[in-house]
Amino acid sequence: MTSPFLQSLTPHDRHWPRVIVMLVSAPVAGLLISFPVMIALYALGAAEPEGPRLQRSALYVLQLALMLGSLAAGVVLAARVIFGRPVATWVTAMPRFRKSLLLLGAAATLPAVAVLMAIDALAFGGDLQFPILEPGGLDLRLGYLCAMVVGLLVAAAAEEVVFRGYVLQQTAAFTRNIWVIVAVNGVLFSLFHLEFDPSALAARALAGAAFAWAALRLGGLEFAIGAHLAANLMLALFQAPMLPEDPVAAGGLDEVVGEVALAAYTVWIVELLRRRPNLTGAISSPA
Repeated sequence: MTSPFLQSLTPHDRHWPRVIVMLVSAPVAGLLISFPVMIALYALGAAEPEGPRLQRSALYVLQLALMLGSLAAGVVLAARVIFGRPVATWVTAMPRFRKSLLLLGAAATLPAVAVLMAIDALAFGGDLQFPILEPGGLDLRLGYLCAMVVGLLVAAAAEEVVFRGYVLQQTAAFTRNIWVIVAVNGVLFSLFHLEFDPSALAARALAGAAFAWAALRLGGLEFAIGAHLAANLMLALFQAPMLPEDPVAAGGLDEVVGEVALAAYTVWIVELLRRRPNLTGAISSPA
């Protein structure tokens, strides 16, 4: 399979000295960009360490989003200088970012995640706390909703730019075997989240592999960003708020089964969209 998303690769992307410089300079650039922002946000969080759970979760998600966004900015700026390619080539193969495809990714994923969450609650005893319905006033819930949408969108875009943008294309510079590219991307995405429990590792890797397939088949990250956002948003609104003190989930068979179903559904939707270029603006390429 030839993907339009890989057409911008050049011999520079296969030049090992440049790759090594990139591995060293990208984290440094990200830290330099994020350091002043994180200092200010930490001071803001320390000023009000207590408060309603939704308020603490909203602040935490916004902090996390700015940290990930800063790191992603460091990665793409370093890649721009080292490989001499426009930043947009790590985001989309199209002349412009396709917001409609992002919305399609979110719209397709929201009901799928809702069904899986309901099945998990009914069949496996999954916990649904419905944070969006917690008491505390309408203004608190609306603030929480806005923080989740903005924060999780930035976080999803940052992770997609790094993993389905830079990492995916860097892998493709050394192999065009689509299965190797997708598998490497899924595993690295999972390890980045420190998922070392076998079930959690497999579940996160499946999600990363599905997003990688979407980027390759649709010629950009737009759909994957929307799907990534929708999955996290459903969890934050109906399962439990994200808080820094929460323990890392151990994972389980139900989580793997759910991710298998969601990954298969994502691939199916992507293949349907491939047949509707009027919706995706996708560049036609050999299957």
